[in-house]
Formats: sequence, structure tokens, C-alpha cells
Amino acid sequence: MPRIPYPTEDELEPEARERMANLPPLNLIRMFANAPTALGPLTDLGQAILLQSELDPRLREVAILAVARACDSEYERLQHENICRAIGMNEEEIRAAADQNPEALDEEARLIWTFADQIATSVRADEELTARVLEKLGRRQTTELVIACAFYSAMGRIIETTGVELEETLPTENIDPDEYTGD
Repeated sequence: MPRIPYPTEDELEPEARERMANLPPLNLIRMFANAPTALGPLTDLGQAILLQSELDPRLREVAILAVARACDSEYERLQHENICRAIGMNEEEIRAAADQNPEALDEEARLIWTFADQIATSVRADEELTARVLEKLGRRQTTELVIACAFYSAMGRIIETTGVELEETLPTENIDPDEYTGD
């Protein structure tokens, strides 16, 4: 049971009801509807990160799994493990990112995992690591990565504090991989 109740259909403001009709049926989005002025900006930023950034989807998901682990957010982890599968990541790679085993990742993914972990656990990554990520990804993708880490750190805290419940059937189970890879 959530710590903060989800709004009922009758309690939804018309704008929130309309926006939710065009979004996946996630309990997290239902929770956001309790704060209708935040619903649009939060979902817009989430969609920008997942669907419109230039950051490699595999690296994005490695980072999100590192953040979910750091925030101890099972909801976030399970949703994004399904996205990982949809974009073609293998189970070994998913387990390594989700279970704090970055040594099992390739060098590039290990760099991104470490960067995301530092952001989630220490608020910022150290200068040397940031410089390495910037050299590898360039300014735009590094900034997108920082935004993704910050956003999913916030989501983990929202999920865990409000008690967002895992859906019985994860909406990410049958997603279109092209939607999350920019293809």
C-alpha cells in the first residue's frame, strides 16, 4: 500500500486526466498526479531522457540501473531491467549494472556505471572521473547523462518515500525497442 494514496479518478484535475491518458499506466505517474502542476514537467523530462537524448541507450540504462541500486529502488530497477532487455542488453550485463558488479561490464559501461554511482551516492562525481566521461562522450551526451542520473535519483527518492507500488504486470514488459533506442 502506498504511503501517500494515489488520486482516484474523481480527484484528478482535468489536465492531469488528459495527460495521463497519453502516458503509460504507471503507478509512478499516478503518484505524480497528486501534484498536478508537476505532472507535466516531470513526465516531459522523463520522456526527453528516454526518447529524445543522443546518449547511447545502453549507457543510459547502465547509469539508471546504477542509480536505482544506489537509491535501493526496486520499482525503478525492475522497470529499467525490462527496458534493458528491449534494447538488446544481455542478462549478464543487466545483472552487473543492477547488482553493483561493474567489473563484469565492458570498460565504457564500467566508466558510466561508476560516474552514475558517484552522482547518486555522493551528489557529484569527482573531477577526474567527470573529465574522463566528458572526453569519452562529449559535452552534450555527458550533460544528458548527468541529467539522467539526477532525474532518476529524484525518481528513486519519490518512489521510495511515497511508497509507489510495483504494477502486477510491468508496462515495460512488452515495449517497442525502437521507442527507447531512437531508431
